[in-house]
Amino acid sequence: MTSSKATTKSVGLASQWRWLSWALLAVVIASSLLIGVVDNEGSLSDAQRSADIASSIRCPQCTGQSVAESDVAIARTIRADIARRIDGGESDEQIRSYYVGIYGESILLRPSGNGLVGLVWIVPVVAAALATTLLGFAFMRWRSQLATSTDSLTDVSEADQALVDAARSSSSRSVTDQ
Repeated sequence: MTSSKATTKSVGLASQWRWLSWALLAVVIASSLLIGVVDNEGSLSDAQRSADIASSIRCPQCTGQSVAESDVAIARTIRADIARRIDGGESDEQIRSYYVGIYGESILLRPSGNGLVGLVWIVPVVAAALATTLLGFAFMRWRSQLATSTDSLTDVSEADQALVDAARSSSSRSVTDQ
């Protein structure tokens, strides 16, 4: 195999590995996002469900505390009501909807991802992905421009080469004269 074929083959392998690493990174990120989104509500016990719901509902009397954290009378009442509703067979969403109906959307510590509120969660992710993509394209463009500019730097005219040779010979003469 000649050296040009070997060089071409090694460049091709490097390019394949680069794309494979990017594809693997995309799979890892997609898997992580999928695992984070999947809801495992069906596998929780009633006590865990009650604690989860109580931690997602703001205490109507306290500032910045969930019903699970607060020990005021209304929080104890809501925790007991949540447990009663779970025993009655209501889903987590039905229980949260009940409290939203009474106190409004502000009762939820974790806002739903629907409608305009969903945009608050998705816009930063999309902006970060877009910025990363644009940076990648900019770096690729800069790299290709650098490669073409260095190719043009190696093309030296005969007049320029003569000037460099004259400067070198004059500097070497001055060094030997000293």
